[in-house]
Amino acid sequence: MRLIIAYKFVKAALMIGLALWFTADPRAAYAFGQHVAYELVEARPFLVRLGDWVHTHLTERVIERSALVAWLDGSTTALEGFLLLLGKPWGEWLVTISLSLFLPFEIYELIHKPGAGKAIVLLLNAAIVVYLVYARLLPAHRARSRQAPPAG
Repeated sequence: MRLIIAYKFVKAALMIGLALWFTADPRAAYAFGQHVAYELVEARPFLVRLGDWVHTHLTERVIERSALVAWLDGSTTALEGFLLLLGKPWGEWLVTISLSLFLPFEIYELIHKPGAGKAIVLLLNAAIVVYLVYARLLPAHRARSRQAPPAG
């Protein structure tokens, strides 16, 4: 559980930092993105397509929308981290449900556009969901089995 909480707080800090940057100076973020795209094109032949894609699709409007997404993701992730830190059972269920909702989309993306990063995110989120469900249901199962009269 500590590892999940740490992951939530690190992710929240990164996303809120990104949101602050995109909000405070979207032009600098755009310029940095275009610089990265240029470096990708110049670096290695196998990164040319990625660099071209970033250059073509990155706009200041995309940066502005990304800022909103980063604010939302960072704040909800921080809230989930605090709920887990407080040890509230409903907090664990909230995290489990919110992660579970994204799994079908992550699977779809991985099938249609495979990538190592997508696979890692899917595996991490699925492992967290399985762990949290197991952690919430196991104590209830043990309590019921202790109360049940012996068969026979």
